[in-house]
Amino acid sequence: MRHISVTSLLILFLVGSAFQTAGAEYNNWNQMDGPHGGSVWALHLADNGAMLAGTLGQGVFFSTDSGQNWLQSNLDNVSVYDFARGTGGTYFAATQNGVYRTDNNGRSWRRTSQGMDETRVQAVMVHESGRVFAATLVGGIYISDNNGSSWSQANEGIPLKFGYALGVHPDGAVFAGVANRIYRSDDGGEQWSPMDTDFPHVRTNAIAVNADGVLFAATQDGVYRSADAGQSWQATGNQFANAEIYDLAVAHNDRLVAATREGVYTSTNDGDTWEADGLSSFPVYSVGYRGGVLAAGSNPGVFVRN
Repeated sequence: MRHISVTSLLILFLVGSAFQTAGAEYNNWNQMDGPHGGSVWALHLADNGAMLAGTLGQGVFFSTDSGQNWLQSNLDNVSVYDFARGTGGTYFAATQNGVYRTDNNGRSWRRTSQGMDETRVQAVMVHESGRVFAATLVGGIYISDNNGSSWSQANEGIPLKFGYALGVHPDGAVFAGVANRIYRSDDGGEQWSPMDTDFPHVRTNAIAVNADGVLFAATQDGVYRSADAGQSWQATGNQFANAEIYDLAVAHNDRLVAATREGVYTSTNDGDTWEADGLSSFPVYSVGYRGGVLAAGSNPGVFVRN
């Protein structure tokens, strides 16, 4: 999903040090009291006000009251880049040390990475079939058919195995951002085909899809969209102060929400135009939406807007 370099660590430290005196215009965003674990690179909003926050180096925090209060889980010493929901209280976390699973809504986690030769996991996704997908930094795509207990590589058709992002189309097709290309699989990851006509050769950090089946890719060079299930892509409006897009979420009425190095941007017309929507003085690495609540993960902590 989101990728960080060594150089970025220094930037994060400097931004975090100035956080309390930055004087940003929050634009109706409310800063939560936590999590106090540094940069939030992954967010998941569940039902009944539950939230999961994945941090850089400090593991997973969870909240049961829409982010008002946070507790740290037992997964407390790794970087977390993505979450995926399974069934019931089961969730998966993509971390620098493999995939972890919780069966109690994020309170406790256990490592489920048997069969993974490459454990720097950037993104994780659960398909409607129950198959779990993981995109890894230099091992490409892994799949699991037993709820994450064991994994096998699934890179047929993918020559360069630098995996960053995963997404699924309403027709069941799986999309993966690998190296500087977009790939599609129609058979659950057994075979992949490149889908990058008119797509720039840049890394994809996240993939989202709206209710109409339009795909959106958050890249190092803005947001791209495909209205034909990945066959062709076009650049959306480039009104961003910084073109590096870390994450995307689809909110109410298909409103797109983008996490950027200089705050949050939103679009109400499938990305034709984007408008700055607050937190412009902060790097925002993750966004999530559920039940009328929009959340943004920054450095440090979480901001929420209803």
